[in-house]
Order: sequence, then structure tokens, then C-alpha cells
Amino acid sequence: MRTIEDTFKNADFLQPKVYNRYKLGLREEIKEMFIKSFEYYDRTVDKYEHLPAYDEIIDWMVDTKGRGLMLMGECGLGKSTILNFVIPAIFRTRTNKILRSVPAKELGAVDRNKAPFIIIDDLGTESIKNDYGTKIDAVADAISYAEDSSKTLLITTNLTPKALKERYDERTLDRLRKCKVVIIKGISFRN
Repeated sequence: MRTIEDTFKNADFLQPKVYNRYKLGLREEIKEMFIKSFEYYDRTVDKYEHLPAYDEIIDWMVDTKGRGLMLMGECGLGKSTILNFVIPAIFRTRTNKILRSVPAKELGAVDRNKAPFIIIDDLGTESIKNDYGTKIDAVADAISYAEDSSKTLLITTNLTPKALKERYDERTLDRLRKCKVVIIKGISFRN
């Protein structure tokens, strides 16, 4: 008689979910790269200001622990700069991986099996698409796909936790729990 352990060994079609864990370097190195990247890519800021929440993002890059990352907060605090430039620069430097985000309002069908990441900038700005009478929520689809295929999810949003709960269904919210949530507070750099 077959044992469950025999099935584990011989069933290629039944593989456990395993999320990639990235350890990009020592904290001091990652912080230095974070600051240099932020200053290089965001030339709209006269003087770099290191917000306390940035340390949480740096800690996540030191060891992702197989979790995604969701950056929340008001406009103008560097979330999109970090998602679109800082994190990709550090990942490119340390892993040679290329990370590219998609603005939520431009998100269509998920580019399946291309990269180990699903990266969505500005969650909450998307609209529900209508495809021949079928309503399609591309963001919910992308988040679901990230969970189903064990891809790392990176997201920015200006929505508050309350607004997230009002906008998305319980299934989507539950899948976001796989992300480390960093709430960035401060005064907009654009002032």
C-alpha cells in the first residue's frame, strides 16, 4: 500500500507552495544603497529625508522571509519611487533580477510565468474592466495569481486600511496578509 510520503516523493503535479526568500545583504549595506538609490532616482527632492518607515522597508530587503511588501500612506512620501526605482535597483544589484511595476490603473491580464514578482503601483486607482459583459477586476486577479503561483507581491497604495476593506473583498484582503505592511507617515516631499 502506498503511503502519503510515497505520494510526496512521486507526485510532481502536487508541489507545495514555496515563496522565494531573499536576503539582499547586511542592514548597513542595504540602507546605504537605499539612500543612494532614492537620491539618484528622485531628483524632485531637494534634500533626502530618511523617514522611520524606510527602516522597515530596509529590514524587509535584508530578509524578505518569503513575504511580499505593501507600502501604504499619504501622497508624496516616496512610495512609488521606492517601488519603481529603489527596490528594483537593489534587487538588480544583489540578484541580477529585473523588477518592473505596473500602475494599477493600467493593469490588464497578468504576465504569467515571466518573473517571480507581481508589482502593482498605486492600488486603488484601478477601475473594473468590462470584457464582453464580464466584469474583470485586474487587481484582484493579479493578487490571486500571486498567491496561487507563490509569487512575491509588491504593492503601493494611498488607501487607508479602512478604505482597503471597503474597496476589496475578503478573499483579496486575505491574500494581502502575505505581505509585510509598512505605513509611511510624514509631510509630502512635494510641498
